[in-house]
Amino acid sequence: MVFSDQAFLYLYLPITLLLGVILSGTRLFSPFILLASLIFFYWSSGLYVFLLLVSIGLNYAGALAVERWHRKGVVAAVIALNVLILCYYKYTAFLLGSVGFFGSEPLKAFAEAIVLPIGISFFTFQGISYVIDVWRREVKAERNLVLFAAYKAFFPQLIAGPIVRYKDVEKDFHHPELDTDIFAAGAARFMVGLCKKVLIADSVAGVADASFALAGADQTFASAWLGAIAYSIQIYFDFSGYSDMAIGLAMMFGIRFRENFNHPYAAATVTEFWRRWHMSLSTWFRDYLYIPLGGNRAGPVRTYVNLMIVFLATGVWHGAAWTFVLWGIYHGAFLIAERLLLGGRAVASQALRMIYFFPVVIVGWVMFRAPDLPAFLSHVRAMASPLADGAWTVPGGVQLALSPQATAMMLLACLLILMQGQFRPAGVVAAGASGELARYARLAFVAAAVAVCTIYVIPQSFSPFLYFRF
Repeated sequence: MVFSDQAFLYLYLPITLLLGVILSGTRLFSPFILLASLIFFYWSSGLYVFLLLVSIGLNYAGALAVERWHRKGVVAAVIALNVLILCYYKYTAFLLGSVGFFGSEPLKAFAEAIVLPIGISFFTFQGISYVIDVWRREVKAERNLVLFAAYKAFFPQLIAGPIVRYKDVEKDFHHPELDTDIFAAGAARFMVGLCKKVLIADSVAGVADASFALAGADQTFASAWLGAIAYSIQIYFDFSGYSDMAIGLAMMFGIRFRENFNHPYAAATVTEFWRRWHMSLSTWFRDYLYIPLGGNRAGPVRTYVNLMIVFLATGVWHGAAWTFVLWGIYHGAFLIAERLLLGGRAVASQALRMIYFFPVVIVGWVMFRAPDLPAFLSHVRAMASPLADGAWTVPGGVQLALSPQATAMMLLACLLILMQGQFRPAGVVAAGASGELARYARLAFVAAAVAVCTIYVIPQSFSPFLYFRF
């Protein structure tokens, strides 16, 4: 079940919201949130709900032990157990496959039978941050198991983030604040995200899929760039749309999440991009890996090493494949180069954005999307061959995917991206305003968005969010 699924939109969500509003401010609120979230996760992942319960128990008990004894060995053991569980499910097949499964067919069958649980990277990092914050005495270990479990399993952020830290929402879970303005703002924010996903991301997904399905000589300069641009649009509107929906859903329950995106394509450098893209992950690595490694306090060489370690880890976090390893190294290398050339200074240059930033990020997304390194190299080779025979032709599969709707949404998305940071969409303005006029604006926006998205959702097949696989 996903946020754009009919069962979620027209069955699970209305019932859950109604009961959540009724129980808000009562002792039954946390038990209800926990039960609703476990049902949501079971609906999405089946018996892996027991793995989520193990993660809840591990971090609940681990934090209490860390607070009681406050020894490095205790916090290290809890972190290690979290990482081992993540590595088993996410990296066993990749690691064994890299060494040919030691020539063992039974070992190969065992590794390939491991199914990656949805959201494990997110709720594992969430648990690690909680235990470390308790170790640092930035937050007290939660004694109420049901309340902690409700936080850990809270369905808006459970399977694709943002990575929510307990210290940021502790007060809200203990005393959720909900009124009509907050609820309406959350509903508007949710619909902004749904529109991003259903109207834009899903509309251009077919173009990206058709392009990346081509191989070798079938890939042309035109189709390679169309696919790369389409995927760059898809992943941004898909993931930022999910984050908008998660933030909006949480608001409707009286819980406030931090922002996860801040117009990332308005950046002019890769460094600035990572201050704006998936901010809950980038700040997680900053606070729990980069700074503990020494950050930039031990001289330039050590700073560059620390940056590369962080971005290698960022790549591996996203997936168990050499393309993700290379993607992390690629971004780390550009951050180091920018630090050397720009000295960490912020740059506001539209020329730099168009000539340098966009090509670098788009090539990075090709690496991210490609199934393997040969496919990535083949795609980039086509992108760099405007003078090859047939370079400007578009193969039939890509032409078919490039429907009038897909073309219109690609153009709209490009316009929105180029104007990022220069305006606020009407739906977001309504979500951030107050007063009688704002209430009517939100109501009108939500009603219109529901009507439009319903038209798109009903005929669609299942379309999961891209970050579910991480």
